[in-house]
Amino acid sequence: MSGPAPREPGPADAVLEVAGGHLTWNVLDPAADPVPFLDDPAAAQGWLWALWGEAAALRAAAGAPLGPAVPALPGLADAARRLAWAHWAAHWWPASVLDAIPALDGRVLAGEIAELAAECDLLLGGEEPEPLVTGEPPAPPGYALAAGEAADAGGLVLASGTAGTDWRRCPPGLLDASEEAVSWEITRLPARATVLALAVVAAPGLTDRTRVPEHLRPRARVTTADGGLAEIPLRLTDDSWTGSAPPPGAGRPDITVHLPAFPEPPTPDDAEQRRLRQRIRALAHARLAGSGPVIAPLRAETEAARDR
Repeated sequence: MSGPAPREPGPADAVLEVAGGHLTWNVLDPAADPVPFLDDPAAAQGWLWALWGEAAALRAAAGAPLGPAVPALPGLADAARRLAWAHWAAHWWPASVLDAIPALDGRVLAGEIAELAAECDLLLGGEEPEPLVTGEPPAPPGYALAAGEAADAGGLVLASGTAGTDWRRCPPGLLDASEEAVSWEITRLPARATVLALAVVAAPGLTDRTRVPEHLRPRARVTTADGGLAEIPLRLTDDSWTGSAPPPGAGRPDITVHLPAFPEPPTPDDAEQRRLRQRIRALAHARLAGSGPVIAPLRAETEAARDR
């Protein structure tokens, strides 16, 4: 018994690596049983009985489906769900100044992950979690397009707009998670040059005083309906990633902010992905407001809610 075929986890997936495979919970349906992906069912026998029950473990040993989870150790099952949620929060929490979702304190979160990992030692086979440290949320400032050369030149604005980013294309801690984090202007300069200037609000706590290695600096891929394509390097200016270049073609630009080292997502950033991101923002707001009792708030969430 190996469970369904694994797929690339996305923003709605809370994943816990366990001995012999991994477990996945849907964060939008946290009361549901986890989905097991077992690449070594024999190694998983050490914990299957605890989370699914002894009868299910015997079925798995015979190559049969597990069936519904009837935990022999309900406390361990709860700790595993909570640990998976904490790992999810470290990677997908939608921190945003624009959407009033504060960042979680990375040190507090890493400490709780370590504590929960110790509780879940039976599942993890002695593997230590890798701590994640993120920045502290700043006081919310007002944001406007940091248009660089175009804004400073006093040209005529021909077009402008806002957009969001695909969370799957960058690691946490680089970009604001809002659906309006990206702003752009096409400006006609007095010298008859036309410039596309864009700004992407940085993640809470990230400013140009922060040293960001070259390989972690995002880029903007700009495409136009007539087939134009441009790659614009972005640099930190105050608390936004900014860049500018001539428009690669005519018409409204389509802007994708990405980190070149990140793999291409398995599905496009379409309306379904945007609805998913909105549901996750709503989930974060609900948890900060004290709802969502299936998984009790993490200490980092409690601190973030207090500091809103």
